[in-house]
Amino acid sequence: MKKIREKKVREKKVREKKERVKKINLPKLDLNNKRNNIIVTSVIGVLALVVTIVTGVQFTKFRNFNAEFYTGNVDEIQSYSKYSKYLAGTSGDAPIYILYGDNNTVAVVRASDADKYDTIDKVLEADARVVKGGVVNIDKEELDISAIAKADAATAIDEVKNGTSDIAIVTYADYRAVRDTYTDLTVAKAEIEAVPSILVMGGTHPNEPSGQLAATMFLENAKVKRGVLYVVNEVNRSAYTHSQPQEATSWYYELQTASGQTRTFKYGSRATNTVDQWPTPDVYTHSSGQQLSSSEVRNINRSYPGDEKGTYTEKLSYAITQLVLQNDITMVVDLHEASPEYITINAIVAHDDALELASDAKMWTLDDVMNIGVEVSPATLHGLTHRDLGDYTYAYVFLAETSNASQGKLRGKFSPDLITYKEKDKFYEYAKEYDEKHGTKLLYAPAADIDERVARHTFTVSALIKSFNDMGCVSRTVNVGKIGEREGRYLGKLEIEMVPGYEDIMDNGVGYYLHDLD
Repeated sequence: MKKIREKKVREKKVREKKERVKKINLPKLDLNNKRNNIIVTSVIGVLALVVTIVTGVQFTKFRNFNAEFYTGNVDEIQSYSKYSKYLAGTSGDAPIYILYGDNNTVAVVRASDADKYDTIDKVLEADARVVKGGVVNIDKEELDISAIAKADAATAIDEVKNGTSDIAIVTYADYRAVRDTYTDLTVAKAEIEAVPSILVMGGTHPNEPSGQLAATMFLENAKVKRGVLYVVNEVNRSAYTHSQPQEATSWYYELQTASGQTRTFKYGSRATNTVDQWPTPDVYTHSSGQQLSSSEVRNINRSYPGDEKGTYTEKLSYAITQLVLQNDITMVVDLHEASPEYITINAIVAHDDALELASDAKMWTLDDVMNIGVEVSPATLHGLTHRDLGDYTYAYVFLAETSNASQGKLRGKFSPDLITYKEKDKFYEYAKEYDEKHGTKLLYAPAADIDERVARHTFTVSALIKSFNDMGCVSRTVNVGKIGEREGRYLGKLEIEMVPGYEDIMDNGVGYYLHDLD
């Protein structure tokens, strides 16, 4: 009996074990399921590759796309590499557009003699010279040259061309009339008559589009009667070759000309492309010893006066500094934008020596139309145009700001319409209404559309020119600083015409003043 019971117990355990095994769902090898997994994984891989290729092609196209500008009224085009040789052949070697005044007095000589006549004394001491004109102003002293004047400029220039005379002193308009025909003639280095000059800078930060567009207003419309106009509308061209990381910004925006032609512009990054400058240090130390966050190492407006052999960004700012120094440019205006919630906005920031001019310009900005503030450049904040470009050159230096919603953080979806603000952002509009209702300061200035922003900048530059003319037409006097002492000198008026005014742009829009491109 005992053995029978033991047998039954064993059999029971075996049955229970078998039941437990039945309850466990062991996976079966499914060859069809494995094949499906391989197919799905392969499809995902192919899609990822396609997306990578398409994105790469688009980004390469964006990097290599260059906005076109009308240059039909430009007298000379230089580039940064003329002033900073290490930039030659690089993406940041931006063009410098130069427009000379019709009434500027110049010495026309054979191209082979250009270096020979590098001072006015050498011009006036020449054995043979032909002069057109009557009285030339040199440092407010009148030089009467009527006794040796020719009746007309064409005859004077022809005699230089034919070798019967060495020099023809004429207006630049006279020289321009034959420039393309008499390619073996040029303007001598000698300054026959001192004239004022201005550099208008746009595109320091390519995510601040009104700066570039306002500079382009001068480039494509200005008629210089007296003086010299320099325009750089892609100050940091390298920063136009990539977009702002992690911001999902639009790459392009468009404007329509008066005839309906589409002009396409890029919306780039605030900083130099890492392709051109790498690596980024943890801390950026400016040449003054000032320390800033790492990202500022690629911000050209923290790198002045620059360094010919420094970082790529410092090479760019060095080129600008040398452009101003070597050409003794009288005034510099750097055009910027800021987010509506930024405290320094709708303002002119001026170097100490330029503050009086900025304050006078404010008087012309019609507070009831476009109120604008004036601030002095902080002496301890280095690397900016209004500080170190002012410290290291003889120019009056200014920086101007307008209100750009596409730079702000209160915005909604990013689109080309946000850049131009032709379609208003509901969040910025709500913030504006809230400030008006409660007297708060969520915004330091309402978000403005591209027409208003460009109109402000264009009018500001024109107001600064008017202030220079009204306040004596004298270059900056430097008593102390990084470049040594120099007395200011009388230059006469800077006369620039045909640039659209504030109301013109507000009434007709920016596109109306952009040229059609062939």
